Amino acid sequence: MARDAPRLVDEQLTALGQIRSYRRVPEQDLRRSCQRNVIRVIASLRGDTDLPPEVVEDERESGPRRALQGIPSEDVVEAYRAVLAVFRDDFFAEASTLDIPLESVLLGTRRLWQLTDRFRGEVVSARHQVDLDRVRREERERLTFLHDILTGTLEASELVEGGAAYGIQPSHAYWVLRARPGSDMAAEELIPVLNRATAAPPLATLLGVVEGDVAGVTGKLPDRVPAGTLVAAQGPVLVTGLHQGFVEAATLLEIAVRYGLRGLVTPENMSMRAAVAQNERLGEALYDRYVAGVLAESRIGAVILESVRAYLDGRRSIPAAAQALNVHVNTLRYRLERFEAITGADLGDTVTTLEVWWALQYALIRPTDGRVAHST
Repeated sequence: MARDAPRLVDEQLTALGQIRSYRRVPEQDLRRSCQRNVIRVIASLRGDTDLPPEVVEDERESGPRRALQGIPSEDVVEAYRAVLAVFRDDFFAEASTLDIPLESVLLGTRRLWQLTDRFRGEVVSARHQVDLDRVRREERERLTFLHDILTGTLEASELVEGGAAYGIQPSHAYWVLRARPGSDMAAEELIPVLNRATAAPPLATLLGVVEGDVAGVTGKLPDRVPAGTLVAAQGPVLVTGLHQGFVEAATLLEIAVRYGLRGLVTPENMSMRAAVAQNERLGEALYDRYVAGVLAESRIGAVILESVRAYLDGRRSIPAAAQALNVHVNTLRYRLERFEAITGADLGDTVTTLEVWWALQYALIRPTDGRVAHST
């Protein structure tokens, strides 16, 4: 075989020429691999384990190189079988000519099959690594594009062109999300959940982890949100408005966090609370008028305020609020009267009622000693 190496290389090239995908591989590349195969097969038949470093390196790079050349893994396996068949046939012919003992023929055959199995395993491993590297590279590129969208670093033309690669269509409007999972879920685990919950073909969903939260672009609002998760959504907006939408979604998320909310929040269901959170001066004024005095004047001030909040949340229905608080209606009436007496408020007046509601909402998020009070 060593003496007939050039012939064995040519026969391998002929066998590889029968595999259509291998016709795109440069001949010099294939010839080098075929020469390496001769060295490897001879060493295997001899029982040698040490090969020249350059042969080992070329052998290690061959599988990934074929993958990058677009050769399907099944074709690579077929190619190895084809070239090993060349060596097997040559081995049998030489063994017959030289009248080699049967035991030696069987040993050589077994070593050739072992070499085939090893090649097959290396091909699969190399292909897996190449595919893994490609997925990682594509994921990095996807996250970079998403980050650029949300931070507003792309020109309009770049946004449209890049978005086309990920299914973001400039003619459609999208929702921008920023989500924070509960304590029992990692941000990476939330992504596939939201992918399923926002699926709206043909509109694409593009989500990733941004500053510890899940953020991205979706074709529709999620139809479900995992327990304990907070999702802030702004939209729908066109692709040129995605950056501003993300800024507003991030603001909405932080306001919802201050209120201790969970679930899906949008500008529609957070409009008044967002206004409260963003008007601290007015909040302080109304807090002083309707909250601080009650807490100072009555030892049950917190209970009175809770009762007023339940009354307003219950559409100013005393029976409904009493049931929610699990107290007698007369008890609730007494607490409401005490509130009016201390503050001078008339809970039957619409404007006053709005001011009281604003003050109580602000009380939930008002900073105290460097901390923020959350609702329960």
